[in-house]
Amino acid sequence: MNIETALERLHIPAGSYQLVMLLPLVYVAWADGRVQDKERAMILRIAEEHGLLANGGDATLERWLNIAPTEDQLRSDLVILNQLCSSEGRLGQGFDGDFETLLLAWCQDVADAAGGLLGLRRARHPDETQALRRIASALGGRSTKQWKAYFA
Repeated sequence: MNIETALERLHIPAGSYQLVMLLPLVYVAWADGRVQDKERAMILRIAEEHGLLANGGDATLERWLNIAPTEDQLRSDLVILNQLCSSEGRLGQGFDGDFETLLLAWCQDVADAAGGLLGLRRARHPDETQALRRIASALGGRSTKQWKAYFA
């Protein structure tokens, strides 16, 4: 499947391909079975601050935040993201050499957003930690080696 077809399958509007950057954040938020209010707020803040909702992307993000992804979706969408991160798959600006590191930092922010018992920031659900590991492995770039070790 080519990248344009994949983005179409994800219902990403024309000109909003960078919205795919939010998929791993959404998957981390869903990892424990539901998207918590603080996780949703963190994803929306990141999206707005970085202009990722342009050209109708807000409706697509809302759908992602309201409907839990299936395991098959997760697998195929991480393949699409990996293609976009590869030099031959880049569609344009926004997927530079620091992209993987930035993306994984955002994922960690989402995992930490809801906090734990008694407000402990670093207390996260084990399923969220597993989701972080899976995303780092799916990206597989040199910059993710430090993240893979961190999430071990």
